[in-house]
Amino acid sequence: MIRFSELVNMVILTGAAVVLLEIIFRNNNVILWLDVRLLLGCMLVMALRLFILADSPVASNIPIFKVYAEICWFLRDTLFYWKGISVSIMMLLQMLWIIGAVISALYRIRGYIVTQKRIRRYRRLRDSEFTEAVKRVNEELGRKAKFHLVVSEELGTPCIFGIFRPYIGIPKMELRPEEIYFVLKHEMLHYYRGDMIIKILCEALRAVYWWNPFVYMLGDLVSSMQEINVDFRVVRGLSEMEQLEYVDCLVKVARNRVKRKRENQWEISFRKESPSEIHKRISLMLKNQEVSGKKTTASFLLSAGILCMIAVCPNIMTFEPYAIHEEDVDGSMGGKEGEIYYLDNKDGTYDIYIGGQYYETTIEVFDEHIPVYDTLEEAMGMNQR
Repeated sequence: MIRFSELVNMVILTGAAVVLLEIIFRNNNVILWLDVRLLLGCMLVMALRLFILADSPVASNIPIFKVYAEICWFLRDTLFYWKGISVSIMMLLQMLWIIGAVISALYRIRGYIVTQKRIRRYRRLRDSEFTEAVKRVNEELGRKAKFHLVVSEELGTPCIFGIFRPYIGIPKMELRPEEIYFVLKHEMLHYYRGDMIIKILCEALRAVYWWNPFVYMLGDLVSSMQEINVDFRVVRGLSEMEQLEYVDCLVKVARNRVKRKRENQWEISFRKESPSEIHKRISLMLKNQEVSGKKTTASFLLSAGILCMIAVCPNIMTFEPYAIHEEDVDGSMGGKEGEIYYLDNKDGTYDIYIGGQYYETTIEVFDEHIPVYDTLEEAMGMNQR
């Protein structure tokens, strides 16, 4: 099973990184200067790391001597025995986690299947303006994926769904030829950038960590950065007038949007639900044209440094509880008293030294992480470095 310290380390350090990213995301100027691609990349690295609940081989243990250790003992102490098995609070929490994860995963799988069936029932859109726009975007991007265009009154905003058979859903609304191009390019870019796969990753994380609010925050941040990233790509190379037309298209879709009782988490929509989100996207698009030309190598290096710290820190530090029960204190030893190492006597025995002082002789190495030296001079030399 997962060690408690690994879980706590993940929650604390990843949670702190998510909060920092949330603070960064609230400031448009910081987003622009740090570069949205690096921000999104950092978020994806964090999301992938959450699937690997194990200590990094380069991680350094940071001992915690108070409170944390007592909490660990409390959670691990036996509450009762069931059929000869020791049952603790930790075991009960692990069982609750697994049951909750299974229920959450089944709920999301059911939602995906229902969405798939529903979107395939929508009426096929065979308008030549839409098919020509898809062909135009594919030629611009150098791609040739086939998209199934559907239309329905149930849709409040354009969206894309599917990985192997992508569907683009269009709500019933009047769109000019250039608006059709903007809408389809936006959704097709989501597909070509793998945003649907990333959405599945985020939903899987939410299923596994159904109890962790930081995972939900990270998923929302990833979704927002996907929209901003696509917006920047759509307006790249457009004239100022064309950029304003794209902004008008965003506003038009927002006004046309029909509020549904329940949003579907499996569709990637043309715009976010909150009105403040579309305002933020428009503001970032307009400011990006001013800032992008002023970015220097130093700003990119600073961005990479900050984001690497966010992604790397959870992999180089591990908080470990340091304590033993009072009844086990006599005759015990530990790193708290000083540096521990073995001295190989070459006769099948090993001398244990703590803080440079001889402790006792043993016939086996109990901990492979404790160094073994051939001579006392070698040991003293290594510990003085």
